[in-house]
Amino acid sequence: MKKYILSLIAIAFFSCANTPQINQTYNKTSNSSWLILNHIKFEKSQTFYELLMDKVYPAIFAYKDTDSNINNANKKAQKFSRLFKPLNMNEDSTWTYIFMADPFIDNSTTSILKPLEQRYGNDESQKILDVWSSCFTNKGQESFFGQDILFSGFKNKIKPNSGNTIMIVLNYIKPNMNQNFERLTLNDVLPVVAEYRDPSDDLHALNQKAFEEMRFMRPRSQNKDKSWSYVFMGDPYIDGANYFITKPFIQKYGEENAENKLKESGWNNSFNIGQVSYLFEEVDLTIFE
Repeated sequence: MKKYILSLIAIAFFSCANTPQINQTYNKTSNSSWLILNHIKFEKSQTFYELLMDKVYPAIFAYKDTDSNINNANKKAQKFSRLFKPLNMNEDSTWTYIFMADPFIDNSTTSILKPLEQRYGNDESQKILDVWSSCFTNKGQESFFGQDILFSGFKNKIKPNSGNTIMIVLNYIKPNMNQNFERLTLNDVLPVVAEYRDPSDDLHALNQKAFEEMRFMRPRSQNKDKSWSYVFMGDPYIDGANYFITKPFIQKYGEENAENKLKESGWNNSFNIGQVSYLFEEVDLTIFE
């Protein structure tokens, strides 16, 4: 039987349809979260990370706008800004870093251009941007703007801690299957995962903790190809816990019927290009405050 997954721990990589311009400004009003996936060349991972820590974040945290409302929004946004550094290389030998505004703060500055120019001047800023741009693969950046969906196990208080392992799984869903996928996940898949009882008491406790730390996020808009990107997030990821739905479905329906149940429900048919999973280390950004 295939491992039809709630999240896939093997680190995979697919091309993404929703690729905004680098330094895109996002102006949507919401208390949702905003994730930016940065697809980085094989040989540029360390360069990109050092640029972030040595140049980009110091400029962002020091930036003073002429508008006091923007300054106030930026101070608030800094408290909810998160950086995820990849623990594994992608299958195609690239790397993926993630910026997360959790939640996104209205009116906050989302482009790095103004902070860089204010701190380093036009000439030095351009040199930094040249290095920045050279780090990206032709996939550039991928944007996800979404909102947490409450479900039975979700008790996450979202308290970021540097050094935590974070799991993020993007689920690319067909244009006309988003409502079906969301309904199936909430009504048929997550309840089965919640009911699963591992024979080991220790593993069962780990699984329950992982379920409580799992987030399920709904996209606010479609990708450019009209598909939808739903996100599962282990925040934090619990090492040793079960993140596959195979065992829970086999326990509930039996090995012969589990795969058929998923097929009949439409779960398998919901995916456009499948699931893409990443494991990260959360980086400490409080050093810039």
